Amino acid sequence: MPIAAEEIAYCHACGSLMDVTAMGPFANVECPQCGKHTRVKREFGPYTLLRRHAIGGMSVVFVAHDNTLDREVAVKILNEAYSADARRIVAFEEEARLTASFSHPHVVRVFTNGRAFGRFFIAMEFIVGGHFEQQITERGTIPEREMLVLAIQVAEGLKAAHSAGLIHRDIKPGNILLDGDGQAKIVDFGLALLLDKEGTAQAKELWATPYYVPPETIEGHPEDFRADVYAFGATLYHALAGKPPCDEESMATVVLREAKRKVQPLQTSAPWVTPQTCTVVDRAMAYDPAKRFQSYDEMLAHLNDALKHLQAGSSALRGMPAAATRRQSANRRDLRLRIGAGSVATIASLALLTWWITHHPKPSPKPAPPAPISAPAASAASLSEATAATRIANLYRQARSALEAADYDKARGWFVALRDDDEVQEPTRSWAGVEAVLMPYLDGQSGIARSEAKATASHLASAHLDDPAIQQRLLPVLAKLVELPTLAAADTNLAPGGAPAAMAWLLAGLKNWDQGCLAEAVIFFQAVSATHLSQQESWASIYQKIAGDYLADFKTLSDPAFDRPLPNKAACDLAIAHINALLPTLKTRGRAHFNATAWKLDLERLAHLPEPDPQSAPSNPSNPSNPSNPSNPSNPSNPSNPSNPSDKSNKSE
Repeated sequence: MPIAAEEIAYCHACGSLMDVTAMGPFANVECPQCGKHTRVKREFGPYTLLRRHAIGGMSVVFVAHDNTLDREVAVKILNEAYSADARRIVAFEEEARLTASFSHPHVVRVFTNGRAFGRFFIAMEFIVGGHFEQQITERGTIPEREMLVLAIQVAEGLKAAHSAGLIHRDIKPGNILLDGDGQAKIVDFGLALLLDKEGTAQAKELWATPYYVPPETIEGHPEDFRADVYAFGATLYHALAGKPPCDEESMATVVLREAKRKVQPLQTSAPWVTPQTCTVVDRAMAYDPAKRFQSYDEMLAHLNDALKHLQAGSSALRGMPAAATRRQSANRRDLRLRIGAGSVATIASLALLTWWITHHPKPSPKPAPPAPISAPAASAASLSEATAATRIANLYRQARSALEAADYDKARGWFVALRDDDEVQEPTRSWAGVEAVLMPYLDGQSGIARSEAKATASHLASAHLDDPAIQQRLLPVLAKLVELPTLAAADTNLAPGGAPAAMAWLLAGLKNWDQGCLAEAVIFFQAVSATHLSQQESWASIYQKIAGDYLADFKTLSDPAFDRPLPNKAACDLAIAHINALLPTLKTRGRAHFNATAWKLDLERLAHLPEPDPQSAPSNPSNPSNPSNPSNPSNPSNPSNPSNPSDKSNKSE
């Protein structure tokens, strides 16, 4: 059979003909004549593939150049196996037709579809900002206000699809894109269904993401727009709580259905989210479709109300009469100092006292003059401020309680909420950002710590603080947390400086510790422990205790069990038993357990090696050049050797 013309490519270097029948789109082919490489099968209709962008279950997405309109587009190409499946081809073409059947600012536009090299493709709008899923992965949680704005946009896009007679059937973070302006765009209507006259549709197969799939889809029941509402609510839950509402990955009906029945309310998983937003998410995720929102207009109304409620505190303060503003300014300054010092109970009491003073002025011997017309507004604003102060105080108390209970992941969520809340006063807001960086380090999650470091550095750089030492001490360290080299004590300001210095040193120590440079970390932990904190800085004393825990673990890792010559199996077994006894005494997470466990595994491996022949053994069994000698300082498996470069690449996460 002759080769089709489209299956013949030319080498860009020597011009030789190449048979590329077996090659896929955008394949990198080596020329059999000159050995140079050429990208083949790049021309799909009027589009030239430029680079691979994403890989999905049924297709691959490329960034391409539109040769007609001179713009970048996204070209979605059906996989080879599915290109031979008539049913998949029909579904793929249907996706293009359905998405092109309506237009909305928050839905990705489809330009055309076609076929090339035996593959079906769809050309669509290219969104430069990336997937919303990537935002959740990098940031952990999305601030409530930012999430509500995006939620309203997505709901409007879903409403437009529903008005066109469509349900998406696979709403999830990965199918929400963000453009260069941060606007949401719904993509991938590959599982979409056309609704019948009753507004329902019946899927012939279950192909959805377990975390977000609604119960009726699992059961195989007819679906309507409320199935999208459920998946959308699950997406909001994931973004706000930092974890999906259901982490069951099985698609077994019984297992997944039971998991959906046991979803915790959002308020339980994310107490820092306002009750109004929690109510919207929980209602959207009701197990029974009849208890969900019965129209997108209804859902949009509740989302807008939640956003307005979140914004009400700031706007109320801005709208207070001048007299009321002056009257409250002293109270706000006092609140700021007390929150910063960790006196949460006093904050709540002060907020209630503010409300009492506003509503119950002291008796006067003279008749009180008539109240000015602006007085009711001032009282409402005062009450709003007191309510905000109480909310922030409760949030801070929850964060500190989680920290004291060593529930670092939950504490991070609350500290992030405080850092990203415009109503939180300085320096509390900046300190919350610093603590949001510390929490994942303490939890052994350095990747999340680096992400939080970027967010906190961004806030701190523009914050207006009375104490410049906070920025001077912390900004240089935060910038270095995302870099590979360790933080050397010689390059760090070790002059006394209270809480700002202690927090900077603790961050430096935790970074070095995580990278396996234990001795370099200890210098900073010792400095933290020796720091003199003022009474107002007493909130930071818990971190001195934590620094002491790391010093204790360093001492444990210096035990001879981790650094002694082990001539035979019996010696290895004794060391393993000793390490097993030491492991429960470690006080910190991450690197300490990683090093101890790694050394234990090495000992177990050595214990199973055959005994050496005494006649062939070296005359000096403790020869430091012997790479199998555990006492050798250059031994890469010695976990207590802080200068060991291999430890720097063995991350604990």
